[in-house]
Parts: sequence; C-alpha cells; structure tokens
Amino acid sequence: MSVSAYRILSGFPGRPVLITIPGLLLVAACAVIAAIGDLREGLIGPGGPFDPGAFLPDFLSSWVILPDALLLFWIPFAAAFIAYTVAVVHQVRTGAAPGRDTFWFILAAAILCRVILQFSPPTLSDDIYRYLWDARMQFQGVNPYVYAPESDEIAHLRDEYHEGINNKDVPTVYPPLMQAAFMAAAYLWYSPASMKVLFTLCDVGVIILTVLMLGRRNLPRERVLIYAWNPLVLVEIAGSGHNDSLPVVLMLAALLAVDGLRPVRAVAWLALSMLAKWFTAMLVPSFYRQIRGIRPFLLIPVLLLAGYLPYLGAGPDLFSGLLVYGDKWRFNDSLFSIFFYLTDSLNASKIIAALLFAALVAYCAVRITDPFRSAFVLLGGYLVLTPTVQPWYLVWIIPFLCLYPNPAWILLSGLAALSYHVVIGFVLTGTWEEETWVRYVQYVPFYGLLIARFVRDGSWRNALKPAS
Repeated sequence: MSVSAYRILSGFPGRPVLITIPGLLLVAACAVIAAIGDLREGLIGPGGPFDPGAFLPDFLSSWVILPDALLLFWIPFAAAFIAYTVAVVHQVRTGAAPGRDTFWFILAAAILCRVILQFSPPTLSDDIYRYLWDARMQFQGVNPYVYAPESDEIAHLRDEYHEGINNKDVPTVYPPLMQAAFMAAAYLWYSPASMKVLFTLCDVGVIILTVLMLGRRNLPRERVLIYAWNPLVLVEIAGSGHNDSLPVVLMLAALLAVDGLRPVRAVAWLALSMLAKWFTAMLVPSFYRQIRGIRPFLLIPVLLLAGYLPYLGAGPDLFSGLLVYGDKWRFNDSLFSIFFYLTDSLNASKIIAALLFAALVAYCAVRITDPFRSAFVLLGGYLVLTPTVQPWYLVWIIPFLCLYPNPAWILLSGLAALSYHVVIGFVLTGTWEEETWVRYVQYVPFYGLLIARFVRDGSWRNALKPAS
C-alpha cells in the first residue's frame, strides 16, 4: 500500500478516519448528484426515461422494476446521508480532535461540496424561476405584489424562464429584503446560477456564524459539520438555490447579538430577517425576555415600513400572495394531518395548530432563558405544527442541531428527501398527489426517536441541553 493511501485510510494527523472517509464520500456523492443533471429526468421505473423494462428480459424486469418510480438522486443522497451520520455520531461522541486539522478538513469538504453542486441544475424545485421573475418585474418597473406571472397585463414581459415558474396565478410571497436580493443577483447575471451563487454565499455565512455560536457555548467547533455536511442543506441551497439561507444567516446574527447583550443590533438583525422571510417574527417575544425594554423594538416597525415603502402602491394586494399561501398551501405535514383527520376541517385544524404554537411561544418567552434554545424549540414546534413542510424548511433548524444534536431531527433531515416522491407523479402524469406511505416513513421514525429521547431524559429541558 502506498504512503498516501495509508494516510487516507488511517486518518491524517489530528484527523480521525471516521471524519476523513465520510468527508470524501460526501464529496463523491455530491459529484454524482451533479453528474445526474436534470433530476426530474433521472427517473427509474415504468414510464420514466430509465425504465428497466425497456432493456431487460421479462424474467429480470419483474425483479428490477419498482412499484413506484424512484428519483435517481435518492441513491447518492442516501449514500451521502449515511456517510454524514457516521461523521456526526463520531464527532458528537468524541468531541474535539487534537489540533486544527480536522476543523479545516470539515470546512474544505463543505465548501467543495457546495462548489460541485453549483453545476447541478435546480430541477427538484422550480422556486428559483420565481426569484428571477420577481427581479425582472422590478427591473421593468412592475410591482411584483400586484401582478401574478400569468397576468395578461405583463404577458409581453415573459421570457425563457417564465415557463418554469410555479403557481403562476399567485403574486409573489417574498418580502422586500428578499426582493432586493433577487434584484442584486439578477443585475449581476440574469440566470438561475446567480441565485444559486448568492444563496450559497449566505449558506457559507451560516457556517461561519454557527462556528461563533458553538464558541459562545464552549462546544467543539468541529460540530459545525452537523450543518456544513448535512446533505439536505447541500441539495436545497447549493443544488436547488433556495433562498432560506439569507433569513437564516440574519436570524443567527440576531441571536448572537441578543446573546451578547447588544439589544439594538439584535432587533435590527431580527427585523432584517423578517424582511427576508416572516418565519423569524416568532422570536420577538423571546427577544423581549432578553432585552427587557420596548425602545429597541421600535426599530422593527420602522425597518418594516422602510422595506415595504417602495411597494405600497400594491395597496390591499400587498400581502395577497402570502394570504393565498397561508390559506391554501398544504404539503407533507405531520401533526396537522392528525388535526385534519380529527376535525375534517382545514380552518379548525389551523386554529388548533395556531393555538398550540401560541402556547409554545408564550412558554419559550417565560421559561427559556437561552435565546438559542428558545429558537430551536420554536422552529421545531413550527415544523411539526405547520400544514406545509417543504424539505428546505428543515434548513432553518439544522444549525441548532450543532448545539443540540437531537437524533430525531438529524434523521428527519435525511428522510425529508422522500417527500420529493410527489415530483415523480407530477413529471410523469402532471398530477401533484402525495402518497400516505411517504409521510409514515418520514414521521414514524422521527416521532419514535423524539419520544424515546423525552422518556430517556425525563423532560424537554434536559433533552434540549447541549451535550458536553
């Protein structure tokens, strides 16, 4: 065996083999995902372009053809998640490795994976085309909160990316800071690639702030791999170009500021995060517990008004897209599906979910003093109660798993990719219809681990304590 091969198999000095090998496998899996190309075309099964029955004898095809089509990317994604899990378990159990070698290897592998996935077309989701459309409308002086992409008034502005837009009958749901980000990226390069680059840079910012967050809690900085190497984060941000990394990086900046007793800076970052996506409004009560004063919070309405000022011409339509999202969207939910089964009413189910979440917000504001822990609990509560759980929504909670490495949430970040099963039917038949088994496979193991953790630790307070 050559010296170089021996060094790889045994681990470089200060870098354990259970970090080195999974890191290399993760990079290889990302390369395979990028090589697949259009993931919607990479279908195995009856009707797909890779139907085994088209080239195998009958006696073999009956064994190979699956009852449902399978997204080809699931194979390298599963391999990546297994490698990731090995690295996470090793890191959480052993803590910091000697020297700086492991940390820099983790960062290098994380960056390399993100660079590789820049070459993967954003085909699992078409949100990125809406980003470009919103930017194009604003360049043309059109208010994106007024006109939906299919509006006849702006039909003459349609371009080659218009066909890829989803929900063409709904005006934009994205707040003003996100609109500014769309325009900045599109101004430099009017292409989906520019959006992917921008939000991948924000994703790198999340990694940096997560390292700072770990430092605040005296935890090994190598734990950043729980976020930096997470396959779902890699696929959703660097691969599909989702924009969630922008509000997440602003949210972490706000949390670091409030934890450092900088109230004005904390509220300002929080308001900016809300101007990117409204999720972080849930943190306002917890921030008030830390700050104990109303004056810094006056920044929130000021910044929100400043952000929306250029779009006020939309009048009552300013939040019409967001209201449609809240009223009609439902996908891959867990507890909400139980509420709906019991009540047979979407409105009643939403009221139950809203009341439970309001109680959780109040609990966090009164009982939880650590702002990071409060954010973790609130984000987790939102994800289990909301009627819509797109896979990329989990990106919000994964940075906090570096502090609180809960196995249930780590597992769900891997299983959530199964929800893309709905894309198969949509591509092959044009029908968007979920299969019940997909939810069971995701949520039965998730809630099983979550309950087991609760029983073992005796209380949520102990379950959420960061491991030493």
